[in-house]
Amino acid sequence: MELDKKKRRSLFTLYLTYFADYFSWGVAIAYLAVYITTDSTPFKTLPWNSHVALGIACAAFPIGEVIGSPILGDLSDWMGRKKVLLWGLWGSILSMALCAFSLWAGSFTLFLIGQFLVGFFAGKQAMVQASIVESYEKTKGQKLAFLSILGGVSWMLGPLLGSLLMEKPFTDYGGYIWPNLLAAFVYVLSLACTHAFFQDTYEPSGQQLSALKLFQNMGEIVKMTYKNRLFATFLLNLLGWYLLIVSLSDFLITRFQLSNAEVGIFNAYFSLCFTIGGVAATTWIFDRWNAKNILFFSILVGSFSLFFLFRANQIIELWLFLAIATVTEAWIYPAFQTVLSDHTSKSDQGKLFGLIGAANGACQFVASLILTGVASSHTIFTAALLFLISAGLLPLAFGKKQPVA
Repeated sequence: MELDKKKRRSLFTLYLTYFADYFSWGVAIAYLAVYITTDSTPFKTLPWNSHVALGIACAAFPIGEVIGSPILGDLSDWMGRKKVLLWGLWGSILSMALCAFSLWAGSFTLFLIGQFLVGFFAGKQAMVQASIVESYEKTKGQKLAFLSILGGVSWMLGPLLGSLLMEKPFTDYGGYIWPNLLAAFVYVLSLACTHAFFQDTYEPSGQQLSALKLFQNMGEIVKMTYKNRLFATFLLNLLGWYLLIVSLSDFLITRFQLSNAEVGIFNAYFSLCFTIGGVAATTWIFDRWNAKNILFFSILVGSFSLFFLFRANQIIELWLFLAIATVTEAWIYPAFQTVLSDHTSKSDQGKLFGLIGAANGACQFVASLILTGVASSHTIFTAALLFLISAGLLPLAFGKKQPVA
């Protein structure tokens, strides 16, 4: 009984760390446009025009994540989960504090460095997810699907609290620093819980570390995409998902002429649907079906819902097809993670989830670049095509079992 209690506490700390990373994105990073492009910007000077500066600031986080995820994932395989997790949490605290200081000082250069470091230390998600997979509570698919619930809740709660902290009277005392400080405080709570409760059951490989080996592993995402059909299929679906995320707000404004407040409502609805999908996956979907068996159907449904969303002209169509696409993605992402994890040796779980984290950062960056040159409606059409292509390639990916790492 005491052992089970320790396992549950340990699992709680992992989920709290996962929540802290997504909450920090929602409470602080989601408001980059307000920091940079509005008349109330805290930055004294910008080296580029506001739109270019915004694009560079948006790119800093995923670039950091692409670099940090494989490095921290491999470090956790070699040195153990807890040690690297604690370092990562300290890095996140100091990075958010640096962002707050840069907003107070009006230094855009410091802010870019802070955003890059926030993304780099968000790479600890690799060891968090590897540790969750290694725990013995519930099935692997259910544990990973529960992350969809945490992600959805944090995306709803973070922007709500962030918007409150960016109004008077808070802005009278330090300007826009408070969302970043709140994110840092949540990381402090996660750090305290990790110190107190996390039990590291993983036996590190103890391999000799080298800087060359760490940086070589950053290229593994390209190598894996080329050699492994399953990972390549996952990458196509992930890019389609990020294309929907980055284009949704502009699509709502240009196609339906919604106000900023109405766009905020739909973004909250988007997060709510993702949360509902995570609840369904955790309590029912992954308890009843194998992750491999639900992928094709879920991706196909998501693809057709995006095609219908692209053609939508009525608000009721928007509500319906956005919900279908979002709920199914809350099943698809953990299902891909589960299948990829099943194809990976136990000693390489940290490396795998590090590459998945790097793939998230890379797809987010590429999706942002695509949106700069393509209309948001066409971006959603492209997302639908990527979903459909990934569904078509899935039988080929499962045709032969391939080692992922």
